[in-house]
Parts: sequence; structure tokens; C-alpha cells
Amino acid sequence: MKICELTHYKNLNHELETIINTCFDEIFVTDGIGTVLRVNPAGEAFYGMKAAEIVGKNTEELARKGLFSPSLFPIVKERKERVSMIQRTRTGRTIHCIGNPSLDPEGNIEFIIFTSRDLTEIRQLRNKIERTEHLLESFQEELEELRRFQNKEEEEFISFSPDMRKIVKMVDKIAKVDSTVLVTGKSGVGKGVIVSLIHKKSKRRKQSFIHVNCGAIPEPLIESELFGYEPGAFTGANKEGKKGLFEEADGGTLFLDEIGEMPLNLQVKLLKAIQEHEIQRVGGTRPIQVDTRIIAATNKDLEKMVEEGTFREDLFYRLNVIPIYIPPLKTRKEDISYLMDYFLEISNKKYGTSAYLTLEAENKLINYSWPGNVRELENLMERLVVIADKDEIQLTDLPHKIVNSSIGQQQYAVQINEICSLKQAQEELEEQLIINAYKKYHSSYKIGKVLGINQSTAYRKIQKYIKDQ
Repeated sequence: MKICELTHYKNLNHELETIINTCFDEIFVTDGIGTVLRVNPAGEAFYGMKAAEIVGKNTEELARKGLFSPSLFPIVKERKERVSMIQRTRTGRTIHCIGNPSLDPEGNIEFIIFTSRDLTEIRQLRNKIERTEHLLESFQEELEELRRFQNKEEEEFISFSPDMRKIVKMVDKIAKVDSTVLVTGKSGVGKGVIVSLIHKKSKRRKQSFIHVNCGAIPEPLIESELFGYEPGAFTGANKEGKKGLFEEADGGTLFLDEIGEMPLNLQVKLLKAIQEHEIQRVGGTRPIQVDTRIIAATNKDLEKMVEEGTFREDLFYRLNVIPIYIPPLKTRKEDISYLMDYFLEISNKKYGTSAYLTLEAENKLINYSWPGNVRELENLMERLVVIADKDEIQLTDLPHKIVNSSIGQQQYAVQINEICSLKQAQEELEEQLIINAYKKYHSSYKIGKVLGINQSTAYRKIQKYIKDQ
């Protein structure tokens, strides 16, 4: 061999050695019977052994000793083609191993090149990413809670009680899809506000939101109102015909309030409209395609109506794809004080007043049963603002039925068992007030407001009396 050729060969060999030894992936070479010919430094790290301890050994012997598992060699030898699998090494690493056989002209295996990549760090990184994503979702939920707290008018829905916070989170999910929703709950709990919130958060928010009260439309007219009618469909009909509410809400949301009042004979037509996304006008012969999301609400027990035969079972299940139950206000005491503030603020702006509730009046209202729910509270706040002789709304300004009510009323009387100084009695009263207020509000700002002291004073007193705050 000429000197230049030898030099060129040495250079190529040096370059090949450098590539193999600096490769991030393992390079593991065997002959046709499984004897190890070469292992690079990456392989040494995988197995916790020097190459000299591995070279010359048979792969099956090494597998039995637990160097790696399972062994890829017998599979490559049998198939004589490229094979890959996941292996575990003696050092606890997870690797992705690929075996590539090199065949001679007769089809026999001359040697096999195994290349392996460590998946351990990749899996750890993936787990970290997943944990980070979970944390991010949690932070986003907390951020939404803070936004709702700081800007109640944006949501137009007060949700501080656990039940209502769950509902608002559900609304965020429901708004992203077009599934039919059935909102249930007693009159005045805020079903309409929830439905409006779903529409405002949905991709249909820029399109029509049509609210129809099924119990307010006379039965002979409800079909033509919902589905429209063709010219001359009936006596007194518009000669040009008329679009129905389904068509008016095309692309948007149709809110069927008091769905339990829907006449039984129209329920089958409503079912078809929801299932097939098409309607037919009164007196018409051709179907009209509509892209309308349906949200229904009722204060009736539809399941009981199904049993009694006054509501179609198939329509009930079609409407009840996503059910939302709004609990009565008396079970959501955390919301009551915020709702009172919210409606007082609206009424004060409306009438140019500065009315506020005394602590005694507010406590009485919080412990009232509210049979008319949020609607009753809203109307009462407006009434109190209008009739109050001065800005301070006292207990005597409340309706007699509320003043005389005792349902759920809590007593915060101070009991003095021994004669003590007036100062000691005042401190006892102050401590009980701060403790009771903290149990209810958990906020120095709110406590300061209801007790008529500034926030910094409220904070100092909380520090003084609440040991585990």
C-alpha cells in the first residue's frame, strides 16, 4: 500500500473512531453469532461497565446477567431485517434500541449494528412538562376566579359559593361545544343568567340570542312563533309569511325558557328540529335547514312529567344532554352578601343614591330563607333603596316577614358570666364580632366594610384574635 493511501486510511479510521466515540447514541456491534465486537462510551454509560468488560462476550450471556432486557439479537438473527424495541439496562435506564443486520451475498448475517438512545431523560422531561401543564391549568383557573372577583359586572353572575363556582367552571367547558343544555332549578335562582353566560362565552356570541318563554305564548300561537308560517297559512296571517324564532336564531342560540309548558302536540316537532337541524313553517311543504343551538330551562320536574305522560321521554333525553342544576339561594349563603352589594350598587347608580345596609340588617338578610331566590333579593334591594328615609338601611326598614323570620337565624349574643370592667366587656364583644365576621367573609376588606372600620384596622384585629388565620 502506498504511503499516501495508508495515510488516507489512517485519517479515515481516526475520523470514524472520533465519530463513534463522541456519538450521543450508543453504538453496539456484534458478529453473526452475537459476539460483541464494539461498544462506544455511550454504551459504557448505559451499562455501567467498561467496553473491555463487554467486548468478546456473547449478547445472550450478557442478557442473562441482566446487562439489558429483553435481548434484541435473536429477533434480528431470525428475521434478518431491521428491528427496534424498548429495553431496560442494569443501570435502570430505558433505551430505544434498533438492530440493523449487515448481510453477505449469500444472505448470511456478517454483523449487526445496534444503535440505542436513552429515553430516561426524555420521559423525565415529559413528566415535568405534564406537571407544568397541570400547574398552568390550575393557575389559569385561579386567575379566572380573581377576574370574576374583581369584575363582577363582566360576568353578571355572582359565584362565591362552592356550588356556583362549580357551575361557572362547567359553563366555561359547555360554551366551547354546541351540545343541548337543560338548566333546572326553582324560580328566580338565575337560570336565565346562566344561559346568557353560556352564549356570551361561546363561539356564537356575535350571533343572535333569542329568549322565548314557552309559558307566556298562547298555545294556538306558539307553533307559528317558533317555526314561522307561509303566506296565507291561516286567517289573519301576514300575506308575506313570517320567519319563526328558530330561523331568527340561525347561527346563534335559542333559549327555550319554561320548556315544561310546551304543548305535548308540538314536542314531536321540536324534537325533529333539534335532531335533524331543520324546521318546517306552518303551512309550508319544504324543510328549512337551521344551525341553532338549543338551551332549555324549567322549574318543573320533567322526569315526573315524563312518568305522567305530559312530556315526551325522547324529547327529555334530547334536551338533557348536559344538565345544570342551580341550587336555591338559601343553600348558597356565601353568595348572599355579595349579591346584596351587587344589587345595591346597581340601584344606587339607577337612582343616584348611596344607600347601604347596617350590619344588623345584613345579618338578618343573610339568614333569611329567600323563597323567591335571587329575583326576590334583587327586587328587595331596589325597594329598600327607593323607600329608605336615609342612606343607612336599618333592620326596621326590612319587610315584617323578614324581620320576624327565624329560619336559619344565628344568635351572636355576648354572654358575661362574671362582673367585669366595661373595657373587658367591650373587648369580649369586639373579639366575638371579629371571629364571627372572619368565619363568614375571610377578607379584611369585607370585614372592615360590614363593621364600619377601615381595612387596615380590620386586618390588625384579625391578627390579634384569629390565631390560625
